[in-house]
Amino acid sequence: MRRWTFGMVGLVLLLGVNALQAGTYPDRRILLPYQSVATAGDLWALRFNPAALAVDDDLELLFAHTYNDSELAGNDLVYLGKHGLGVGIEWLGSGGERKARHQTVGWGGEVKDRIFFGTSYRWVVSDDPDENKAHFWLTSLMVRPGKHVSVGVRVDNLNHMPYRGERTGAVYTYSAGLNFADGRIVLGVDYDQETDQRLADGAYRVCAAVELVEGLVLFGDYGNPARFLHDAVGSTQKFGLGVRLNLSEFMASSYNAFNRDGKFFRGNFAVGSFAHRRRTAIPGRREIADIRLSGRLPEREQPRFFFLPGPPRSTKSSLRWTE
Repeated sequence: MRRWTFGMVGLVLLLGVNALQAGTYPDRRILLPYQSVATAGDLWALRFNPAALAVDDDLELLFAHTYNDSELAGNDLVYLGKHGLGVGIEWLGSGGERKARHQTVGWGGEVKDRIFFGTSYRWVVSDDPDENKAHFWLTSLMVRPGKHVSVGVRVDNLNHMPYRGERTGAVYTYSAGLNFADGRIVLGVDYDQETDQRLADGAYRVCAAVELVEGLVLFGDYGNPARFLHDAVGSTQKFGLGVRLNLSEFMASSYNAFNRDGKFFRGNFAVGSFAHRRRTAIPGRREIADIRLSGRLPEREQPRFFFLPGPPRSTKSSLRWTE
């Protein structure tokens, strides 16, 4: 397994290392709550780590809206996914920016025991001629050797998308994550390195999440420095703070990011729906049924084909079903 894992990591890195580039492609997609590559486990993973799409098999539908002022005018995005497949559409163009639509399709699967591989493809339709018809390939590998530990590697802009006449560089992310108390405490760290950048000159980001009470999660992230944004030189995210509320099959969250000087930069709120129940901040206890059973009850199903169960026993029982 160790040889196979190192081989995959080497292949991913080899695909992205070609030649020195002028810089990375500027990014103006919707600001999301930051997660480490090694800890992203829901549909936000479509952005951060497609390999993690295979971890959460639930049907999810998420909506997020970004704002940068008190009027809450901003951009929108919708994510939908299940069984390791995810799709996302982002509508951009608020605050005088040129309108654009970013469309992403991603897949993640467990290719070997506790080894996950994922890839996504994003293409852009934009009023900005430098951005229109741009397309990006991202791939990631994640290994979870134990219950509380995960490590990952990601290559973004693997196809070196040209920008303003020059090919841009890929971004490599090396990541590690820890979780404790049944996932109620999560810590993650990423280290980014661009194609033409020495390893020592890369940038790090850390993130943490704590579930204070059932269903109420506080999270934050810090980067030094963060990535430059599209047509906004100097506007980089330094740190962010957020809160998430889980209500069984429903989620609501808010997240705000701040510049390097500590001033508010951009925020968002998001809502989501899940097919299966999650830990909830408002636990309900409803009595569904009061069933009393007595008499001679078979403990096993009737024979199917040639599989014969043992003889039924005589039993009496009382069952009260609540949730």
